This record gives sequence, C-alpha cells and structure tokens, in this order.
Amino acid sequence: MKKCLFRLLSFGLFSFLKFSLFAQTPIDKITASYKDYNKTFPWEKVFLHTDKPHYFLNDTIWIKAYGMIENGGEAPEATKSVPLYVDLYDAKFERYIDRIIIKLEEGKGQGDILLPKDLEPGSYSLRAYTQWMRNFGDPAFFHKDIWVGELGENWEYVGGDSKLNLGFFPESGDLVEGIQSKIGFKATDAYGRSTDVIGYILNSKSDTLIRFESEHLGMGSFEFTPKENEAYEVYAKSAEQNWMKFALSRILKQGYVLDFDPHYSEGEIKVTIHHNLGKGNERKKLYLIGLSKGQKVYEKEFDGEKADHSVLISKEDFFPGIITFTLMDEETTLLAERLVYVYPFSQAMANFKSEKTEYKPKELVQMEIAIVDEFGSPVEGNFSVSIRDAFQVLHPENGENIYSYFQLSSEVKGEIEQPDYYFNPENPNAEKYLDNLLLTQGWRRFSWENLAKLANPPAFGFEEGLSLSGKVYKVNDKPIEAPHELRMLVTHEYGLPILYEGKTDQSGSFSFVGMDYQDSVGIYLQAFTEKEKNNGDTTELKRNEVVMSVPTTPDFQIRNKALLPSGDKFQDFDEYLVSVKEAKDMLEQFRLSQEIELGEVTVRGRRSEPIPDKRAIQYNNSPDRALPVTEEYYYFQNIFQLLRGRFPGVNVVGDVFSINPPPNVIIRGGGASIVNAGGATFLIDGMRAMPGMVALLPVSEIERIDILTGLSKGAVFGADGAGGVINVLTKAGNPNYDWKDEPVIGNAAIKAKGYDPIREFYTPSGVYDINAPIAIDFRSTIYWNPQVITDSEGKARFQFRLTESKPEVNVDLQGISKSGEPIRATYRFQVK
Repeated sequence: MKKCLFRLLSFGLFSFLKFSLFAQTPIDKITASYKDYNKTFPWEKVFLHTDKPHYFLNDTIWIKAYGMIENGGEAPEATKSVPLYVDLYDAKFERYIDRIIIKLEEGKGQGDILLPKDLEPGSYSLRAYTQWMRNFGDPAFFHKDIWVGELGENWEYVGGDSKLNLGFFPESGDLVEGIQSKIGFKATDAYGRSTDVIGYILNSKSDTLIRFESEHLGMGSFEFTPKENEAYEVYAKSAEQNWMKFALSRILKQGYVLDFDPHYSEGEIKVTIHHNLGKGNERKKLYLIGLSKGQKVYEKEFDGEKADHSVLISKEDFFPGIITFTLMDEETTLLAERLVYVYPFSQAMANFKSEKTEYKPKELVQMEIAIVDEFGSPVEGNFSVSIRDAFQVLHPENGENIYSYFQLSSEVKGEIEQPDYYFNPENPNAEKYLDNLLLTQGWRRFSWENLAKLANPPAFGFEEGLSLSGKVYKVNDKPIEAPHELRMLVTHEYGLPILYEGKTDQSGSFSFVGMDYQDSVGIYLQAFTEKEKNNGDTTELKRNEVVMSVPTTPDFQIRNKALLPSGDKFQDFDEYLVSVKEAKDMLEQFRLSQEIELGEVTVRGRRSEPIPDKRAIQYNNSPDRALPVTEEYYYFQNIFQLLRGRFPGVNVVGDVFSINPPPNVIIRGGGASIVNAGGATFLIDGMRAMPGMVALLPVSEIERIDILTGLSKGAVFGADGAGGVINVLTKAGNPNYDWKDEPVIGNAAIKAKGYDPIREFYTPSGVYDINAPIAIDFRSTIYWNPQVITDSEGKARFQFRLTESKPEVNVDLQGISKSGEPIRATYRFQVK
C-alpha cells in the first residue's frame, strides 16, 4: 500500500512540475531569461581614481583601480577579473602612448604611469578594461580624459561650424495623438558640446503653441499633446546660431504613453499609463517591469482594456540608482520604456579631523577620517586619498568620481557632461535636471535584444591571471596528430626565472592562464613528445613549430575632441601662480646650468680595438673547420644533432638525444683521447669539458663551433688532441658580443608585459641636507595613499608633510565600502 502511495505522489509531483513548466507565461519566460542573462553575462564595472585630473610634463599618474560586478545578487561584488589593462593614449591624434597591467586583488589594485619627457602638452585619455568587458565592446570600458601641460599652456578645440543640433525625446519613445506626453530635448553645437537654446512650436496655422528653453547644459523638457491630423514645426536658436527649423518627433495615430513623475512626493513615484486603442485592438493584459543592477526589482499587471491606469511606487522599495521601466503586453511586445533615477534618502559621509585648524608650509599634518552611513553607523571599506595643491591643479567643474561613475555614467549611453552635478546636495535642481538627462539618454548595460546572446557562450572569460595562447605545428606546417607536452620559461631582469608546464589538446592548441609575473619579461616555450627507447629510457622529441601570443589590444574609441579637457591660460596677475611658475623656471635653469652644451664635433678615426678573445688562442683562432651558428640552426636540440652529417670525416656515433651516455664524435678514424675515451676532446670557450655538459648547451646560446681535425693543430693539446678537438664558443663567452639586437629565442619566444610593479609615493622627510642640491618643493600632488582602510569604527589615520607653498589644500577620498557602496568625500583647508 505504501509503495502504491509513493508512486501516486511521485506521479502527482511530476504532473505538477510538467504543468507548471508548460503553464509558464511569456512574461515569466522573458523575466526568467533576464535572470539567466545576468548570471551568464554579469555587468562588470571598473573605475580609476587618479591623484589628480591635470598633470605636468614628466609627471607621474598615480592610480587606484576599483572593480565591481553585478550579477543579479542583492549587492555588487568584487570582480573576479585579476588583470586590468590600462592604456594611455593621445585622444586628440589617436596615438598610443603607454600601457600598464594592474593586478586586481578582491577588486582593488594600484599602479602608476610615468609620463614621457618628450610628451607634447595636450589632452590624453586613460582607458581601463578587462578581458570580460570585451564581450560588451568599448562602451563598457572605463574612459578618463586628462590634461597634460605646464601652467600657461592651453588647448581648445575650435571649429568654424556653428550649426545647431536639436533632438526631441518623447517619454515613451513616440508621441500619440490625443495623449499628453512629456518631451525631453537636448541641444548641442556642431561638435557635440551642449549649448543653451530657446524655441517654440507652431501648428499648421502658424499659431505658437509652446515656448521652451533649456535649463541645464542644453537640456530641458515640456508637456505636449499632439492633435489628430495636425502637423507641427519647431523653430529654435542658440547664442551661436540664428533661428533654424526642426522636425518634431514621430506622431502615432494609436499607441501607449508611459508617464512618470519621479518627484511626485519625497517618498513616491507616480506612474500613469494611457492608450487610445479602439475597442478590440487593445491588449488583454499589460505588465510594467522594472530592472536595476541585474535584478528584476518591480513587476505589476494591469487590465489592458482600460485606457488609463495610475499607480504610486514607493522609493523605499529600491536601492539608489537607475531603474529602467518597460511596458509590455502579455506576448512581451515592448510598448514603452523609461529610465528613472531613485535617489537615496541619504548617503555615507566622511568627517575629516586634523590636530590643528591652521598650518604653515612644510608642517606635518596628521589627519583622521571617520566614515559613517545614513544612520550614523561606522562604515568599513577600502579607499584611496589624494591631497593636492588646489591652486596648481585644474579641476573640471563637477567632474567624474567613483560615485557618479558607478551610479550613472556606467549605466547609460554616451558621454555625460559634469556628471557630479546631479549628486551635489548643494544643487537644488539636481534631481529635476537628472530626469531631463535620462529622457535624452539610452540605457547602456542591457537591451531586451541582448537575450539572444544566451544562444552562445561568452567570447571572453574572466581572467584569473595573465594568459597566453598558441598552437603547435609540425616543422612542415602540418597539424600535429597527438597532444604535446609544453615547458615554458618566463625570464626577467630581477629574480629567478618562473617555470610553467602544460599540454596541448589533440589539435595542438594550448593556453596558459593564471600566470603571475611583473614588468617586461621574455617568454620561452618548447613543445615536445616523449619517446621510449629500447633500453627503457625516454627521450624528448622537439621537431615542431610553435606560435604563441598574448591577448590582443582592442582598437581605441574615437573621443569627442570638442569635449576633451584643456588647460587654462596663465594669468600673470595671479600672485601665487606667478611665484610657482618662477620657482619651476628657476629649477629648470639650475638644471640646465649643471649641463654643458657642446658644440658640433666631428670625430674621425679608427674604431677602438676590441678586447682580445683568448678562447681560441691555442690554435691562433684558425681552426680546420668552423661552423657559425645562425638562427636557422636553432631548432636543433643539441650540438651532436647539429654536427651529424655536417662535415666529411666528422662522424657522430650513438643516440644524439642521449645525455647519459652521450654520443661519440670520431674524427677521421682518430683514436680515443684521455678526456674522452670515445673520440674527440671537447672544449667550451677553450676550457676542457665533458661531452655530457656539452650536450646540455642550448644551440641558440652557441656562437661558433671550431673543429681541429689535423694532428698539427691538435698537437698543442698533447695526447688529448690525438682524436681531434671540438671547441664550442658561446655567445656569453665572447667579450665583444653585442647583445643589443639579440632576439628572444627558443622553440618560440615573445616579449610580454607583466603586472605593473607597485611603487610607493615619495614624501619628503622634512630633514634637509645643507649640502644637497637646490630644491624648491612646490609639488602639485602633496600626498597620495592608495591604501586607506577604515577599521570597525569606520576610522583611518595617515600623515603627510606640506610643501613650501601656501596653497589651498584639496583632500579627495574615494573608494568602496565593505557592502559594495561607492563613496566619495572631499575636504579643503588653507595653509597660512
């Protein structure tokens, strides 16, 4: 009886699951697919906090990197990517300057870029990305534009075209006859810079219906109700452009309008849905779905037959950030979409405290930072702090920071001017203007069309370390027939070489992942198969070709040159900047005075004599046979394989791949020598060596092989020369060898860049040597600390020494809390 009951319950459970699966509505399916998409293609963000936005020539860019990933969880997590690629390039001329790779550990890393001495003043861009971010293309990369130049140098994009561009963006995507809609607009000049604009809308009778005017950075909004069978014209002008005629947005006969009022009340958003579809054409059901940071955060069903719906949404139900609301019917047809930003009621804040209220130049400042959340509770986190001379450094108005980037810029399409304006509590219209911005911007991170990507796996994965890939071929370029063993050596100037081992697949493809090395390195790779000999020993067969490469660099995105930063013109009436510039000029003159400029000198004469090479002095550097070892011989595995069949009368007897015992070399039937009982005597750079040691020498390290076959020249070695002499001359043993152009060699070899070594920011001790050369400390970056860790009380402490100047000091703190919240705080104080 129990057995029958169990079968009945099992059948019932199966039937329920089967029914549930097939009873899933299209809305259930598409929201489930959205969840799968965010698990398969989580959105990764990186941000670079630099010590300042403006640099001088021969300066250093100090960088702290933060990487987060949003995969549909309740809170963002530290990214799984480890290598972060940071490129510096000339945004004006699209020219590559430098690259570093920052090692991320738990989503944080640091590095620096030393600006070249010959860099021209101008605008440059930093780009940061991981391999995973390449799945989404350049729009997902981090970009930061900086200005490089001395005080008084400036560059400004100037164009002769004053054409006005004006775009209209209905709240729901389209205007619908008879239904009032909110329309956002944005005005830019011919080069993409925002410009203020005024305008009006006329009907077919030339009656003025609406006058409009931009409110902030060329943007604004107005309410408009298009009438049936009516045509409209728009006229607008800017300060640079006289009245021009524009077209209004497309007007539909029938459709849906989604009306949002994000400022309905302090705690609520009002949403109204309208449609004018005739009876029988309306949808049975409507769904309003809200998405934010990889999660479905809202869903509500409406009766589609009703022409009007209104609902209030509590802001407390959402985390701060952008929410995209989509209106769908029961068949998941997209009807309207709207971006809305939900502000937090309050954010984490930092309190800065120092021992004194006033400081003098060169004093030591001891500072404490206490970070608390909106409830006053301490916030633990990882931060970086930059302290700079506010008078010397050009600060772009309302520039990007970690909060504005993670919450806004990384979410929407296109460049945003003055992104921090919308998060400054001192701006009373910030929320209103941000809503105007979102009316005119598209959503970057997700489109419902992206669900088609689920049919294929991601092209790029999360890199857990440095990677390298390639393929092994036969010498005749044919594919291999069995997996090959791999042995890779990573060499660098400092420390011992690093050895990695691996194996190819059946077709010869391979990849090394998770590697860890610093700075520029040489990578040598050998592929081989093992063959068992008759006596049971094994030997390595290495006759193959190897091709390998590091990850490619994506193309640079063209930046809007009109929006690039430019330096301010030097104001000679600014007393402080005049003194700083004079000090810099004086130091430059002092440096030049220590150098002696020579006039043009023409030198004629013989090249200096080389250092005597005594490795072949016994036979006067005149062997009977000589074989210079060039690159075409590098694929031979040892000297015995190279010599076999190379010269008449020189016979290699035995297994050329054996080291113990090594093969014998018999020259013209000569007898055995005392050193080598099996044949010729071996030398390495003129010194006697055992054949086993000679067999271990890489062929690529040999410069030349000298062979003495006759008794006349071998007699100088006595009885050891009776069987002939082979002198192996190495490159390292040549006192005159030029290593400058020596290629990296091996079965295959490349030069690669590893992680950027971590350097410490230099801060003067305050104790000066009277005999030291002249130095005036007017640094623009006074202090940089990329590792400010708050404790369980939310506090961190550090100290720094001021410069000799009397600036206003700007303290800029940015970072991530333990819960994944981006935090930014600033503080200023004056040096008297």
